[in-house]
Amino acid sequence: MRAEIAQLLAMADTAVRQRQYGQALPMLSRALALDVEGVAPAYARLLAGMALTGWPEQLEADLVTCLHAGSVDPQTLARTAARMLLVKYPTLVVAEDALWAAFLTRCINVDPAMEARLVWLAGQALPAGLREALAVQAFASEYVWGGEGLGVPLAGAAEIEAERKLAENIPSLLPRPSPGKEEGKDRVVSEAVRAQYETNPYPRWRAPPVPHPVSIAQHLAALGAPQAEPLEILVAGCGTGFEPIDMARMDPLLAITALDLSAASLAYGQRMASRLGVDNVRFVQGDILDVAQLGQRFNLISSTGVLHHMERPDEGLAALTGALAPGGVLRIALYSERARAWVAEAHRAIAAQGWDIRTFRAHVLSLPADAPLARLRESDDFYTTSGCRDLCFHVREHWYRLPAIGEMLAVAGLDLLMLDAPPEAEARFAAMHGDADRHDLALWDAVEAAHPHLFAGMFHLWARKA
Repeated sequence: MRAEIAQLLAMADTAVRQRQYGQALPMLSRALALDVEGVAPAYARLLAGMALTGWPEQLEADLVTCLHAGSVDPQTLARTAARMLLVKYPTLVVAEDALWAAFLTRCINVDPAMEARLVWLAGQALPAGLREALAVQAFASEYVWGGEGLGVPLAGAAEIEAERKLAENIPSLLPRPSPGKEEGKDRVVSEAVRAQYETNPYPRWRAPPVPHPVSIAQHLAALGAPQAEPLEILVAGCGTGFEPIDMARMDPLLAITALDLSAASLAYGQRMASRLGVDNVRFVQGDILDVAQLGQRFNLISSTGVLHHMERPDEGLAALTGALAPGGVLRIALYSERARAWVAEAHRAIAAQGWDIRTFRAHVLSLPADAPLARLRESDDFYTTSGCRDLCFHVREHWYRLPAIGEMLAVAGLDLLMLDAPPEAEARFAAMHGDADRHDLALWDAVEAAHPHLFAGMFHLWARKA
């Protein structure tokens, strides 16, 4: 059976790449029927790349199956499901079916045309089942488009209460405020960032990462930085826990500390860890500047999308370096100045107009497709309150070019191991520089200058404590 499934998927993949969807669908459906959990991830990847112009009934049934499969992150199918529903129901109509239910309860909408449909639906008299499903969708988006009148779904209310109780008992490194003591600017910014994520924990992920066994020790050794096992890992600025929980499920032998400023975010992560049976992650509230108070030296510290929100990122980098064991590895991710130019434009417009999130989103949704800010509609973060706030309303943000990051690493006493570049960037580098040294950030900077959108997902770098 495995050989038959592999053959079916290979033929379907070829047909999809040739845009022969009519040939691909029967093969995909047959494979899915043979092994739902095993085939669903591959089928979902193909579905996510399809350009829908019609509404095949078998494709709808398969999409519903994939949305409910435990081996698939349903959010990867959010756009596909929304577009299929809009094709199936081209006019405004109240309809109830399995695809609507799966989309509303398993995904967070990230399609602007579907958002308009959701707003319309929220104003209609709906059957009880559809109304409850729409309430789940509105809660998941944090009411960014409205829907408050639908009420909080029962599961959502239970989550809120559970997180409130968990937040009260999370250990904290944060200094207690002293009456009459003036805080430095670093602490003022940290407090503002903390307040942002206490109000809007980010990201509010819904489906757990699908675990794939990976030896992080072997990966570090392949980078040229072998570590003694068992590994002690710190995720500095863990947010709502997706990264540490993902790592813990990849390798249950890891000892992971997850640090974040926001107790609300940590409580979200702790609730999800309990739900998934993850018990090798310790959640701690604290500022990166106080990481020494943990009293540990870590083999690996991961700080993704965090340092650029500090008042002085170099001081945060120095603090993390100090918490590394000798020869330990630091993984950081920082915003690209070039790739974030469109977000910088949003920041300027928001400051000039004094917009709140809903008013700003309404403006962006009304723009013609070729307007610079219209690109924000392509970001998944645009479709939740916490995501939009993180994307365009953050209280502090720095943007970088690669040579400046290289200087920061050197000053902190870190040796660059690798720039973890996406495949397109690797291909561009090879085209421009051939087999030149990929540790040379000036060469990478030249590649980005010619193709400024290559690092829209941030610069990801690995470095070792010298």
